[in-house]
Amino acid sequence: MILIVAVVMALPLSAQNRKEKIQMLDSLTSAMSTTIEDIKGQIKDNDESYRAVDDALKEKIDKLTGEVEKLGKAVSQHLSKIHALEKTIEEMKKGDLDEYIVKPVTTEDTIVYLVQQYYGAKRWTDQLKYVLDSAKVEPLMKRYYSNGYTPEKIKKSLIAVDDDEVAMGKVTRVDADMYVVYVKRTGEGFKIDWQATTGTDDYSFEAFMAEKSTVTRQFRVTARLGSEYASDYGLTAAKYYNVKIGESAYVLKTSEAGKKLYEVVKDGYTHDVIVQVRYEKKNIKSGYTRMFPMIVGFVKEGWSLE
Repeated sequence: MILIVAVVMALPLSAQNRKEKIQMLDSLTSAMSTTIEDIKGQIKDNDESYRAVDDALKEKIDKLTGEVEKLGKAVSQHLSKIHALEKTIEEMKKGDLDEYIVKPVTTEDTIVYLVQQYYGAKRWTDQLKYVLDSAKVEPLMKRYYSNGYTPEKIKKSLIAVDDDEVAMGKVTRVDADMYVVYVKRTGEGFKIDWQATTGTDDYSFEAFMAEKSTVTRQFRVTARLGSEYASDYGLTAAKYYNVKIGESAYVLKTSEAGKKLYEVVKDGYTHDVIVQVRYEKKNIKSGYTRMFPMIVGFVKEGWSLE
């Protein structure tokens, strides 16, 4: 439009007659009017387009605002749950602190602390500092843990010490959850009798059974009454007790070992005992022979030799 005005201003009035000037002005006016209407139309179209875009944006913003508010409420709810859980965990931790000895004061505390440290050791080799005769039992421990080792946390409330005071050189029994632990007081403090606690002997009972040795050996075993007899070989219920010690073993009812062992296992439950065993050959009239484990000595109930 500015260009059109400039053209008009540039026309020399003297060079045009009046009629021509009027026609030219009419043409220019008509062109300007058309141009103005086109511009108005464009402005209107653009304005409607902008308005439509603006309305769409407002709708999206409103929708997003609603979603943000919902998320805010959800986050707030989750935060409340998290705070509640944190509070519960803190309370549990506080309760657990009372279950684990940190600074033992009494004899009982010292023994509980020892048991907790022993079972909570990260590796079985870390247990060596808590056991009797560590140099001697290390190879036995290596054999015992050959299939794996897992540390355990045992709470104080699950540990019961038999004696309030333990004299120097004496052993006390400790019930620790599912375990029976034998603890001895030494010049270096309390130590765990590892062999007694785990029922491990220098020569394994499994090797003894595989060998079927006729040499009398002493073993820590679990024992309970059985009901299997080999009457054809003279091992009858009238003369022998059947005692399960990994497999069926037999002990003469009239022997000292038979009488003492029966008093321990007659309740039908399993008991930790130390016995002396050897294999003996038994035969039948046909001449067929078999080797049977025979209990020839009863040492004591429990796995501690002291």
